[in-house]
Amino acid sequence: MEAMEQPKTPPRRSVVIAARLIAAILSLAAAEAMLWFLGYPIWWAMDPAWGGASPEYQCDSDLGWKAREGTFDLRWSGDPPQRYTNWSGGRRATSPHAPANDAGTRPQVMFFGDSYTQGYHLADAATLPWLVQARHPELNVSNFGAGNYGTYQAYLAMKKWVRGPTSVYYNFSAFHEERNAAAPSWLRIARHPPAGCFYPYVELSGEDLQQHKSFGDVIWPLSRRLRLVAMVEEYKEIIESYRRVQNKRRVTEALLVKMNQLALAEGGKFTVILFDMTPQERNDYRNFLESHGIQFVNCDHPQMTDRSLRLMDGHPGPGLNQLVAGWIEPLQVVEPAPRVSAESHPSQTPPIPHVTM
Repeated sequence: MEAMEQPKTPPRRSVVIAARLIAAILSLAAAEAMLWFLGYPIWWAMDPAWGGASPEYQCDSDLGWKAREGTFDLRWSGDPPQRYTNWSGGRRATSPHAPANDAGTRPQVMFFGDSYTQGYHLADAATLPWLVQARHPELNVSNFGAGNYGTYQAYLAMKKWVRGPTSVYYNFSAFHEERNAAAPSWLRIARHPPAGCFYPYVELSGEDLQQHKSFGDVIWPLSRRLRLVAMVEEYKEIIESYRRVQNKRRVTEALLVKMNQLALAEGGKFTVILFDMTPQERNDYRNFLESHGIQFVNCDHPQMTDRSLRLMDGHPGPGLNQLVAGWIEPLQVVEPAPRVSAESHPSQTPPIPHVTM
């Protein structure tokens, strides 16, 4: 008879644990290397100063932040400095000199929006509102654009500054939806914001909009070193914001309606400039605005995809702003309300003058 095979001695428990740990470490290392190779996450290369203080901005109790009054020579890597001139009230300059207090004498045209409107990385004279002012010296053109604004902050700025008959232009790109609903891509910052600055956003509660504010989601220190940790952080943010981001389109549409109502209530006109959008988004918003009687300018032109008309990061360059200044013609201008002197109506309180931007 053949000898019975002796049972093998099982490996020691410590050996099994060590083998499993080594396998897990190798798997994690392979996953980390793959994420590095694929360039995940895309925010890995975020400016380490993003979210912190910038000289051309100041905190604002209503808007979160706004342009700081003054003149700033801003420099970006490898480029010559650009002159930023900001007037009072969070406006960027639209002419060599701030307008005199001519409220009620020249029609008011106000531009609201984000860094596209503000003129990021451009000298004063290359911004869209400046170009419009140069075309129309008979108007008083104001630029309330500010970097990283969405529709909600543009609406808050309108509430603060639109008084009396005003022609309001809102430069709208589809990525503003993310900002209105405080998507992770908007709240993610590398540094804590200055005290008093915050990110305002809204959520839908039934058919009502509820106002909220966030102080930003500062990147975990370990996420700056390990991409697997960054992935965990990103999915945590996605889960936390899922419900409100799902409603970003409805929130944005509700804000556009409110902006139109605000301008009309002051005796003015409201026009949406449909700027950077996919063909489907452009079609959807065109149909929405038409169904609600809201005026718009559809920048659906081949030049929108001409990279020579854009800065390296995609912001509009001077040439594209020149084209847009022509596309929005003829301007929707409303005449200022006539002034009523106290002498002609001694029993009435003189009307509040229109705010000059």
